[in-house]
Amino acid sequence: MRVPQTSFLRHTPIAHRGLHDSRADTPENSYAAFSRAIALGYAIETDLHMCADGTIVLMHDANPKRMTGTEGEIARMTWQELSALRLPNGESIPRFDEFLAFVDGKVPLLIELKDVRPRKPFVRAVLAALQNYAGEYALQSFDPAILLQVKKQAPQVLRGQLGCQFPRFSARWFAATRMCLHALTRPDFISYNIADLPCRRVQKKAKLLLGWTARTADEYLRVQRCLDNVIFENIRPEKLYDTCGKYR
Repeated sequence: MRVPQTSFLRHTPIAHRGLHDSRADTPENSYAAFSRAIALGYAIETDLHMCADGTIVLMHDANPKRMTGTEGEIARMTWQELSALRLPNGESIPRFDEFLAFVDGKVPLLIELKDVRPRKPFVRAVLAALQNYAGEYALQSFDPAILLQVKKQAPQVLRGQLGCQFPRFSARWFAATRMCLHALTRPDFISYNIADLPCRRVQKKAKLLLGWTARTADEYLRVQRCLDNVIFENIRPEKLYDTCGKYR
C-alpha cells in the first residue's frame, strides 16, 4: 500500500476542475476556480493536454471551442495560438508550469493526463514540470499506456486508473473499463464514475477508490460510504457532515 493514511487521496475533498460554477466569472480550470478551491482547502482536480510545441496546458477538452468559442485542436496548436484565446471570464488558458507556481503547494493536486499522443514525450514533459514541485499531488489517466509511462519514468509518483462503463467498444477503453491491465500498470488507486458504482469488480481491484463526479447532495450521499474519497462540484462536502457522518 503506497498511499499513506495521511494522503489527501484519503481525506481531502477534491474539487472537480477547481471550485467552478455556472457563473461566467468562475469557469472550470480557471485561476478564479482554483483560487476558490484553495481558499476553502479543497484539493484540485484538473486536466492536461500538450500543444504542438510541447507546452502543457490545463483544459478538459481536446478542442478549446466549448470554453473559448474558438474551434481547434490543442495538439495542433502552438502555445502562442492558445494564449490568445480567452475563457468566459477573460482569463487565458492556464499553462501548467504557471499553474504549479500559482498553487505552490497550498492544496493537493489530482492531475489527469488526457489521451495525448505520443505518450512518452507527453508524460516526460509533465514530470519535468513537476520535478521541483514541493506540493502533494497524484496523476491519473483513462489510458493504461500513459499510466505505464508514468510507472516507467517516475515509479515513485502516485498513479491512478480512471474508469467507467464506456458505451462504445475499443480495446483501450475496454482495458480501462475492465481494469484488466492492472498487473502491468499497478495503479495505486482507481478513480471511477459514480454512476457505475457500486461495482464489485472495481471495488475488489481497488487498493483505494475515488468516485467522480458528485454534483448533488443525493449523489454524494449515495456513494460516499463506499468510497475513500469523492471528486465533486456544485456542492460543499463539509455541509453534508451532519447527514452522512464522518468523511473518510
